Amino acid sequence: MSDGIEEVRRLAQNLGRIAGSAVEDVDTVLKKGVNNIKAEMVADVSASEHFKGMAGSISYESRYSPGVARWVVGPDKGRRGGALGNIYYFGTSRGGGSGDIDKPLRSEEPRTVSALEALARRWAGQL
Repeated sequence: MSDGIEEVRRLAQNLGRIAGSAVEDVDTVLKKGVNNIKAEMVADVSASEHFKGMAGSISYESRYSPGVARWVVGPDKGRRGGALGNIYYFGTSRGGGSGDIDKPLRSEEPRTVSALEALARRWAGQL
């Protein structure tokens, strides 16, 4: 009977260790994904004849809350050309809207999901 209790204790210790490192591990994967998304956004806007001047405004930043890894990527209105982001991606009554804001995310999704699945398998191996 004590063997069962020891197994439960080991499982609880391993789960605690995994939970403690999970946010950091997930954050590492997400940061790489966000960097890839930013690079594709910059490449897309750089190829635009009319909006290439906003390429330098595309940036990313982390926005954390307790236990949550979160990143935001896109044109920064505080940077030169950043205000053109709304026109490039969403357009106005006079035009624009030629950028696909979801394309970089669709491109990156399979890579990030695969990396997160690998993390989950690694964590499962620690149990």
